[in-house]
Amino acid sequence: MSATTPFVGTRVFSNLRDTVAAIDTRDSTVIGLTLPLPNIAAADNTKIPIDEPFRISMDDPDTIAMLGPGLAQDTINQIASEGIVTDIAFVRAKADPDIEKQIGFIVGSQSQKTGQFALLEAKDELKLEPGCLLAPGYTSQRLGGAANPVAMAMDTICSLIIDCIGYVDAPATSREAAAAYAADFATSLNMVAMYPAARVFLDGQDVVRPLSPHAAAAMVRRDKEVGNPFKAAWNRPLKGVRGPSQRITYRDGDPTSDGNFLVQNGLGTVIEGNLLWAPYTTATDPTVRAYRQIKRIRTRRSIEKAMLRALRQYMSEDVGPHLVQLIARSLSEACEERKALKAIIGFDIIYSKSLNPGTFLRDGGLRLKLLFEETPGLTDLQIYSEPQPEAFDVLSAAIAASLSTLGGSNIRATD
Repeated sequence: MSATTPFVGTRVFSNLRDTVAAIDTRDSTVIGLTLPLPNIAAADNTKIPIDEPFRISMDDPDTIAMLGPGLAQDTINQIASEGIVTDIAFVRAKADPDIEKQIGFIVGSQSQKTGQFALLEAKDELKLEPGCLLAPGYTSQRLGGAANPVAMAMDTICSLIIDCIGYVDAPATSREAAAAYAADFATSLNMVAMYPAARVFLDGQDVVRPLSPHAAAAMVRRDKEVGNPFKAAWNRPLKGVRGPSQRITYRDGDPTSDGNFLVQNGLGTVIEGNLLWAPYTTATDPTVRAYRQIKRIRTRRSIEKAMLRALRQYMSEDVGPHLVQLIARSLSEACEERKALKAIIGFDIIYSKSLNPGTFLRDGGLRLKLLFEETPGLTDLQIYSEPQPEAFDVLSAAIAASLSTLGGSNIRATD
């Protein structure tokens, strides 16, 4: 019996698909921004729909002008002040003067895909998928002394997108209030909370604005510099910040200064005027603290996200040794490339018989373990200084040797 449809003659069955999937890191420099437009002109009111993703190109001044004066336009100008040009997936929230109602409109509905949750549709509608989220001006409030609803929604959206970070602002009243804010997200690996606000120059005036747009823009700028999301963006000057809204102390080697207190409590800040000092997310809980470095969690999430779409090409293929070999090779090549970029230290790909019982294989399932460790960024350099008295023995011997070169019988060194 023939395994193909009977035919008399010669046939060619062409398969031009690449057998080894290329696991490419996606562009995660797209910013997702959700804000109201209370000052939009009547003529432009229908051009930017409410609760729908809308593309804003930062090099398109006409579109930016449509937003009208206010936080949205200021935010884009703050991002631009960091020296980057990128596309923004913008969602216009319904405007309301009552802060609690406004926060509710920005949060939106996950089931209806309104407010921030409309950003989940940006990939389908705009071909833009955010790599970081912003809603400056509406993330710092702890309504009723509890976690900010906008930040909570961001955390959920970041988890759904996978390789996405939410940049929020803690209350700028005191470092203790900021620490209490960050504690609301102690188990989250997706959130970066900034403190205090920033002094910036907008429209010819020195004004105070949220710091989060500058931190997000610094991440985007660093990604563009190196072409990947594997490098840390902190310990570099912010280009658009003239200083913090209140004094932040930092003294090298002093763990009691504001700068160290803040980062150890899951907050990012600026020191020495405009130096971004933000190595960690809000993840201070012992269960997640190992991945609190922004650099580490972004590296892991980018690798996890990159595998999903790339390995989809193997769906429907026959489960067998050859297929498993192809998948393992795809994973290996992707990890070797990231190892060469110093994004990861090492990796192992493991097929376990115990994870793949016959009943699971029969249903078309396949489980592989991918073990890897991200390269950490240096955050704690410790130099131990101790006396070295034996150095004087070396010095004394050098002095004696030097005198002996003079050659005079009346010049000598003795024990």
